[in-house]
Amino acid sequence: MNRAIYVISRLYANLALRNPVTLFAMGGMIAYSVLTSMDDIAILHHDRVQLNVPEVVFSIFNNQRYTTYGLFFPFLFIIFPMFYAKDLERLIVCRTFCRSDFWTARVLAIVRIAFIYLGIAFLIVLTSAMLNFPFSLEWSDAHGQYIREYTEMIGLCGFAYLYRAYNPLSVAILQALLFLISFILVGVLSAVLVQIIERQMIAFVAVSLYWIVALVGYMLPPTLIFLSPATHLLLNGRSPEFPFIVSFFYLVSVLALLAIFGSLRAQKAVLGV
Repeated sequence: MNRAIYVISRLYANLALRNPVTLFAMGGMIAYSVLTSMDDIAILHHDRVQLNVPEVVFSIFNNQRYTTYGLFFPFLFIIFPMFYAKDLERLIVCRTFCRSDFWTARVLAIVRIAFIYLGIAFLIVLTSAMLNFPFSLEWSDAHGQYIREYTEMIGLCGFAYLYRAYNPLSVAILQALLFLISFILVGVLSAVLVQIIERQMIAFVAVSLYWIVALVGYMLPPTLIFLSPATHLLLNGRSPEFPFIVSFFYLVSVLALLAIFGSLRAQKAVLGV
């Protein structure tokens, strides 16, 4: 990677993070994360469930409303202004060796933003959990009892599978990677759609639908539900038939294809117009 790509990726990231819309979106994400953490922790206290910190974090990030409205939509509002940086693209024409460099810089900027964004959300949830629950890297007895009592009642088969097959640390690492890949994926997909249709709002709606189909799964074919990244972030959906490796294979494959397609199309793009 040449230095121009690195420098321009920082310009893209700064453009996105310093946009006035970003302040609103980031503030909304932080507020939603705090309120969701407080609410979920209050429910656990009310039910007298004495989980440890990783188990509480898993419970909060397994909340689809939180991951969709508290993380996904604010993330889109942060990255979309970056896709119409025409003045910056004129600079790229002068500074880069080939047209695909601007696409590489843009993808790298999306990775940087996703890492910072999710890192902030994780620290908020982790801090809230650590202030209220003990820390341990082993499953707690309370978690085992919780699974035994509620598996048949509300179908927590995924948690029972994770309890048997993984320890909390391995689940945390795998789930963190899935979140990062998923958010990079929707960012790169957004950039590709803006390239193709050149209509920011239509691209925004298309990416949103790609994510939220998982929330109305009972109304849609299973194949369509599987395609949504949100499906691959639900811990209670895990089973021997749907292990982590399936999600990694799907998400990484789609991300690689989108990145390659975007790079090829960028070589034919007229920049700065």
